Amino acid sequence: MKVGVVGASWFADLWYLPVLQMHQDVTIAAICSKTGESAEKMARKYGVEQVYTDYREMLEKENLDGICIVTPNDTHKDITLAAIRNGLHVICEKPMAMNVKEALEMEEVAKEGSVVHAINFTYREHPGIQKLKEILEEGLIGEVHNSYFEYSGDYGLNGPPGWRGTISKGGIGGVLQDLGSHIIDVAQYILQDEIIKVNGSLFFLENGNLVDFANKKTEDQAADSVSFLAQFNKGVRASFSTSWVTPQANKHQTIEIKLHGRNGSLHLLTCELGTSLQYAKVGEKWQEIELQGLAALQWDQPPSEEKFRPWRLTNKNEVWKWIDHITGKKESQLATFASGLSVQHVIDEVVNSRKK
Repeated sequence: MKVGVVGASWFADLWYLPVLQMHQDVTIAAICSKTGESAEKMARKYGVEQVYTDYREMLEKENLDGICIVTPNDTHKDITLAAIRNGLHVICEKPMAMNVKEALEMEEVAKEGSVVHAINFTYREHPGIQKLKEILEEGLIGEVHNSYFEYSGDYGLNGPPGWRGTISKGGIGGVLQDLGSHIIDVAQYILQDEIIKVNGSLFFLENGNLVDFANKKTEDQAADSVSFLAQFNKGVRASFSTSWVTPQANKHQTIEIKLHGRNGSLHLLTCELGTSLQYAKVGEKWQEIELQGLAALQWDQPPSEEKFRPWRLTNKNEVWKWIDHITGKKESQLATFASGLSVQHVIDEVVNSRKK
């Protein structure tokens, strides 16, 4: 397969390019960035022959089979539509689009084009998430009634984090589009159900204080902290929290999930210090559940990316799975545009709820 990459950021370097280079069925044929400077740098690092500053020119000149879209949110729709209309398979960064209208158009065109399409919802393959889902399906804690989902970081404490912190390129939800899209997908994936009702609040860090949307002064600044209540189709209640202005010390990014069922509770905490998964039945002591392929949570050890996302350079990476689906190996489940659209509905309605 000849694959092109649009976007040459640090994340393309972290998550996409090394996996594409590792895959035995892939040649990275071309890479594109706005000025070409970062694309040139990545091309040298990964041995990519062709560099472009315009994705349309890349699509026209290169005989590609698939494309990876690792660009700001406001560009996802146009690049996706152009790629699919050229017959290319597509994997796109989350969130799928700027709004549901764009996401719907992307999904419709993808269906008509009969291409393999995916959204890079990375955390489905976290061993802790997989184990949590497995335990729920086995009925250890019984029917889930209440739940809590959090994905937080602190990389926005010194100001909006680049384009992600702008309404024009990232969307007004800001961190909701960035970290929130992941935790929404994880929640729906674990519970195998869709969110049908939300009630949310958006907050913006200004002069060291978090202010509500109604009191926001900066025009293009996206939300820095978002919380919302949700109800799933089968009745499960949930509270969600996502923020990039929550101090993390040396944990860096943190995912925390609590599930409370009829017969007990589950608690997952994962970060760059490791992962802990515990459960307790009603009236009994908490017990640690052993997780294969994950470092145990140790507060006195140094943080590392490998402790948080150890599957990054394996066949569990969504990019690798996307390639496998294209070449006919479909053993693993892929987060398709349908998943991206479902998450986009939730994002849009959390934002809309602040007006109501």
